Amino acid sequence: MIKGVFMDLKHLQTFLCLCEIKNFTKTAEHLHYAQSHVTMQIQQLEEELNVKLFERLGKKISLTTDGQKLIPYAQKMLSLSKDIEFQFAKQDNGRIVIGASESLCLYRLPNIIKLFSNQYPSVEVCLYVLESNDYLSLLANNTIDIAFVLDRPLAHLHFEKVLQIPETIGIFSLPQHPLAQKKNVSLKDLANQRLIVTKKECCYRQQFDYDLNKIKITPHIVLETSSIQVIKQSVLSGLGICVLPEFVVQDEMKQNQLKAIEYLTHYSIQSQLIYHRDKWLSPSLKHFIDMAKKLIE
Repeated sequence: MIKGVFMDLKHLQTFLCLCEIKNFTKTAEHLHYAQSHVTMQIQQLEEELNVKLFERLGKKISLTTDGQKLIPYAQKMLSLSKDIEFQFAKQDNGRIVIGASESLCLYRLPNIIKLFSNQYPSVEVCLYVLESNDYLSLLANNTIDIAFVLDRPLAHLHFEKVLQIPETIGIFSLPQHPLAQKKNVSLKDLANQRLIVTKKECCYRQQFDYDLNKIKITPHIVLETSSIQVIKQSVLSGLGICVLPEFVVQDEMKQNQLKAIEYLTHYSIQSQLIYHRDKWLSPSLKHFIDMAKKLIE
């Protein structure tokens, strides 16, 4: 029987981080702690609950059954803690944290944030640029309040999706590129083309790679980068062709700097606005969500 449990919220934050990373050293680096500090926090948590949270086999660790049970409680406690802090904070200390894909940070969010800030100048907007598809864990541990992502359609019981806009993914080149002049381009036409692509974690890069692998084409990748701007500038310099969402190259297409190659993709990719179903939506966060929906839809 557990008596007098008063868990430190920082210990729970460390616990959740370690659950994700599964490495004491990397968890310490991520949290900017000494490794001994992470070990001490986990030991104190285990002693307080009188259970074993992790199995340690050499350098590898894994969650015990009790560790798995603690995760949802830790997430709820941290979420409630942040909500209490916000609820009793002064109006001029209001803050919302948005996690967003880079393409949406560049081409969809600036106008939304500008309008929101004009109407709610006392609320601080913090933008967290997502570099991978870890936004669900960031929502679950309350690191971010909402996620605005470009990804495959989400279907998850623990998350609410309040916006979903289908996005067209295309292949783009300079207007004078041979494939830009060709009708009905096929995957085989891409066999020897110089490709400039996003990182492998990118949802539409994964679907493009799948299409090429399906007909046994090895792509000729000349540049791989997570930066949309670098990709576009590289294509404009004549380095090669790229695979990108259509909305990020609209200006260049209007100015006839880039052209869509006539290859039709059928990728199921959406811009989605997501939050955890247990998330308390502050008035300012509700206003931001409503404003985003109106401006984008």
